[in-house]
Amino acid sequence: MTGRSARVQDVVIGSGAGGAVLAARLAEAGRDVLLLEEGPRVSRADFNQREGDMYSLLYRDAGGQATADGAISVLQGRCLGGSTTINMGDVVPITEPVLEHWRQHFGWAGWGGISNADVVAAAARAQHDISAHQIPPERINANNGVLRDGAARLGIAGAALHHNRVGCVGSGYCLIGCAYDAKQGTHLSYVPRAEAAGAQVWCEARASRVVRGSDGRLTIEGPFTLTCDRVFVCAGTVHTPGILGRSGLGGAALGRNLSLQPQAPMLALFEREIVLHRGIPQSWAVDGRIESTVEGGLSGFAIEGVAGGPAMTASTMPIPMKQLRPLLARYRESAAALCLVPDRPSGRVRWDGARPKIAYTPTPEYTVRLRRALKTAARIYLAAGAEAVAVPAVDGPTIKSEADVSRIDDMPLRSCDLSMISAHPQGSCRMGPDAATSVVGLDFAVHGAEGVYVCDASVFPTTASTHTMVPVMSMAHLLADQLTR
Repeated sequence: MTGRSARVQDVVIGSGAGGAVLAARLAEAGRDVLLLEEGPRVSRADFNQREGDMYSLLYRDAGGQATADGAISVLQGRCLGGSTTINMGDVVPITEPVLEHWRQHFGWAGWGGISNADVVAAAARAQHDISAHQIPPERINANNGVLRDGAARLGIAGAALHHNRVGCVGSGYCLIGCAYDAKQGTHLSYVPRAEAAGAQVWCEARASRVVRGSDGRLTIEGPFTLTCDRVFVCAGTVHTPGILGRSGLGGAALGRNLSLQPQAPMLALFEREIVLHRGIPQSWAVDGRIESTVEGGLSGFAIEGVAGGPAMTASTMPIPMKQLRPLLARYRESAAALCLVPDRPSGRVRWDGARPKIAYTPTPEYTVRLRRALKTAARIYLAAGAEAVAVPAVDGPTIKSEADVSRIDDMPLRSCDLSMISAHPQGSCRMGPDAATSVVGLDFAVHGAEGVYVCDASVFPTTASTHTMVPVMSMAHLLADQLTR
């Protein structure tokens, strides 16, 4: 893309859940649209199911993006389709109590005439477009099955997740791209719609900043020059504030109010084969303790079956090699889950040149719920017949009986003591009516920057849901409705 230039009506930066939806909707409304993606154009032919190749091809920093202290891995797609190409395909809309929480506590009361029914309709539209449906019982794999069975024996509620796969063959390589085009990420759903409606798509095209010319038009600078009437920054919670900051936009709230919703992995050993990486990796969740209230938004925790390849499994277990090697030798007899604990905004994104610095400290209240989640997961696996449960912590205890579960109470749970993963960063460009405390107005436009919009998870004032794909798509449909009326 070096040296290229173009003049269009709308530029959309980012091809994930927000950007691809906007590009399709605006192009279908007759706008002249250019969609930019920093990463490569990829398709099923590129997904060779080798972890060593795919992380560098599909992930930001080859999967190495993390908080400044290295404590929390912050996973983000960097390819056509963004994180929708490498996620678990989970479909979870925003609940009405969370929406009401935002209306009552974060100034969203008016929200441009958008009602909760409008949000529900936008979510339904997104779910239809990506072929969302509940995972049928016969597709619950052995790894998720032991979580389901153990929870049932303890009387703990759970349910099969909803996902966006069609024709899934159960290979289990969802985190490194679906070679069977089953998972309907935006590279298969909305990007083709945008192109069919006339939008241009430039991949390997990194936007650096936005400037306004003397004629009032906007210019996007990178290794190219784009002139446009409107720009939609949809680069994700970590990188959208960087683009705005380099552009001199966003004000004092830029980069603040970050939620990472860190997830802690648990690994259980059985005396039988589980083969956790075969089948749909995340198909069952213990979700009876997730609470959404008008006063508090999301709280509680969920425990979800999960499976990555051996490389990701090894990287999420902070234990010495002499212990890790025999553990991985029993990889086929292992089961794994993530303890997902919605957090309160307690982080910040800053920039050192082109690279972000992610600062994050979990709140004490979050730590209390995380400890409960770890203990519950250990009990569930024991009830399912596990011979041992490994807690993902430096010098963490090995749980072999109910008497051992109380040892989790004595564990330090500072960030650096645990192996933590964030796949749902949110909130660094908070939406609200006051430019002093928010970055984006209730019309999605950056305060004081006509024609510059943000539409990704960075606009959420708190955690929107346990998974962010459909919430972000919902916002994109609402913005598109606003602009195309």
